[in-house]
Amino acid sequence: MLLALVTLSFWGWLFIWENPWEFDHPAIEKYILYNEFLLVGIIFGFGGKRRTEGPHHEFVNALRRSARQAVLGLFAVLALVFASQDTFVSRSFLISYVPWLGLVLLFCNYLVPRWLGRWAFSGSREERVALVGSREQTRRIEPWLERKSLLGFNTVGLVSTQMVAPVLNGNAQGKNVPFRPLGDLDEMAQIISKEDITQIIVLDLSLGRERLQQLTLLCESAAVRLIALDDVDRYFNHATTIVEDDGIWLVSLREEPLENPVNRLVKRAVDLAVAIPVVVFILPLTHLLVWWLQCRQSPGPLLFRQERIGAMGEKFTMLKYRTMSINHGDEAKQASKNDSRIYPAGRWLRKLSIDELPQFMNVLLGDMSVVGPRPHLREHEEAWTRIISKYVIRRFIRPGITGYAQIKGFRGEIRNDTDLQKRVETDIYYLENWSCSLDVAIILKTVKHCIIPPSSAY
Repeated sequence: MLLALVTLSFWGWLFIWENPWEFDHPAIEKYILYNEFLLVGIIFGFGGKRRTEGPHHEFVNALRRSARQAVLGLFAVLALVFASQDTFVSRSFLISYVPWLGLVLLFCNYLVPRWLGRWAFSGSREERVALVGSREQTRRIEPWLERKSLLGFNTVGLVSTQMVAPVLNGNAQGKNVPFRPLGDLDEMAQIISKEDITQIIVLDLSLGRERLQQLTLLCESAAVRLIALDDVDRYFNHATTIVEDDGIWLVSLREEPLENPVNRLVKRAVDLAVAIPVVVFILPLTHLLVWWLQCRQSPGPLLFRQERIGAMGEKFTMLKYRTMSINHGDEAKQASKNDSRIYPAGRWLRKLSIDELPQFMNVLLGDMSVVGPRPHLREHEEAWTRIISKYVIRRFIRPGITGYAQIKGFRGEIRNDTDLQKRVETDIYYLENWSCSLDVAIILKTVKHCIIPPSSAY
């Protein structure tokens, strides 16, 4: 329906802005082609995982989705215009159509689903829902039920698994009683018949196997839909996700895209595609440059080798260009701003991230990835694990030369627990949301930081 309405809006606006009756056949074909490219771009805009919570979140999500679709759709049209160097299509028409397109997309993404839901689940198609659980458990599902009420969900009341106190107000609209008590679980057959229940939502899976099986048989014989609220998070005291592997459904504490062998292969291919050209064409030049600078300011080894902790706690030797004077003391001490151990040229090597380039050899060896959590010393890992227990989750994937935390500004010296907390959170976010496009975006942002270093680069 969305694509049909966008097409109608495109041609409707064209009739308003231009006079298509004067167009010849080739001109009409061009506008048909632009319409098709617009629809293709909009189709690509249907994706996106990001969701907003809180007040008016449905409108905000619809607005964000509409903006994404409009941008991709217009990008596809403009790409066609520039690629074909077409001077016939009216630029004024395209510019004036932008706000109209945005309104149509917002209408389709926000209002149309609501109207369709009300029509599809009105009258005899209304779902009369009974909840099974405690009053405390209803708080978790109440906002969702309020949203679904627009789609015909009529929450009749609560079948309590606990002793229900008498309610003075028969409609149970008091502050502490959001849903009308219908009785207890033993009276479910009578409740279904009396209240004309069409769907039951179980809020408490701890009812036990026997009672859940009895409830299943009752619903099946009464033609009542039965669904259950996933409350596994409550047992783990941690957010969980359901994953399928070779026909087996498993509960995991987090999504890990890189547990998929295909994704691992793609990531490794990206690593090699980036690392090989750097090692072959760039490292020989930087080797000469850094060697010359060291000879003039701080003679000694070209490379600095240090043991770091990699994937799953494995130790490896990380390579860097040496930017500190030799025999500078405690190697475990973090580099700080205006650190006296760093020789003058070394400051620029660090600021421009040139000192990290030898780590592309670590990438070729398989110890590191181009993108991932930054590797640290064993001493730092032990100390920081005592502060934040989730710190070790970073070890699930290979460490990287750059990472999501670094492009978000969390690089350089870790001064306090807040700095550490933010880095760990962003590293875990990367682990749970990895994609090839995210890696490419991080690499491009890192290149920008190398050219225009942030204030935390020293």
